[in-house]
Amino acid sequence: MMVMIRSVLPVLSAVAFLFPVCAQEAPGRIDLSDPNLVVVEASVIPIPLEIFSSLDKLGTQDWSKQVGEREIRLDANRSRTAMLFGLTVSDGFIAVQAQDKEAVRRVGREVLRLASSLGVASSVEQHANAIVNGAGQGDWPVVRKELDKTRQTVLNKMSELRDDELVALVSLGGWLGGTQALASVLKQNYSVEGSDLLNQPDLVKQLKMDFITLPARAKRGKVFGQITQTLEHLESLMRADASGAISQGKVIEISLSTKNLVDAIYEI
Repeated sequence: MMVMIRSVLPVLSAVAFLFPVCAQEAPGRIDLSDPNLVVVEASVIPIPLEIFSSLDKLGTQDWSKQVGEREIRLDANRSRTAMLFGLTVSDGFIAVQAQDKEAVRRVGREVLRLASSLGVASSVEQHANAIVNGAGQGDWPVVRKELDKTRQTVLNKMSELRDDELVALVSLGGWLGGTQALASVLKQNYSVEGSDLLNQPDLVKQLKMDFITLPARAKRGKVFGQITQTLEHLESLMRADASGAISQGKVIEISLSTKNLVDAIYEI
């Protein structure tokens, strides 16, 4: 069964299809022409839980290769911190796929630190503790749910505080992290069926337009110019050819482009 969660966010909204962790079959990609699709403020962004549930289509993969240990250095740029929060939640889902207990515990600690920097730590502490405890017990379904609850709690709290630009950037960071992981796995184990998960030209176009319309105060810093350029590049890459596939060459380029942007966000 597919459950749809509607989140009304004034600038950039996440409309989620949440698939059960044990789902037998997850949609390969979002069909923006689907008449049953709920669209809020004309924006549709797959959240990390959705992206990683869809990865069941790829079969068994060595997710440990995707688990990294980055040093998160914070500065006064809250927009960058918001994107780091989204990326860190995605890292948590990758660590769950790899069933890496220590990596998940690290993510639990980092999301609390990032939430503190964003001024919403008190709302996240319970979820962060549940992530750490769930990882210790190897209860991966619980960890997945708590990761998504953490993300949603932060979005809701920032929306209440009218930090709408930060809401947008958390969502974009989560999508970027999930897409990078997917492209990296497909680069190593390419399949035509798997490539369909990256066939999202309309989605990337919408992400680009929503990002462009954010106020200038939310896009201060060198990395934010790179975001626009990367989304423009991805829009051309994440489009199937006449056979309905994303070529292996394009998958490699998507992997490189998303990795370069993620690296730039982590750098100060």
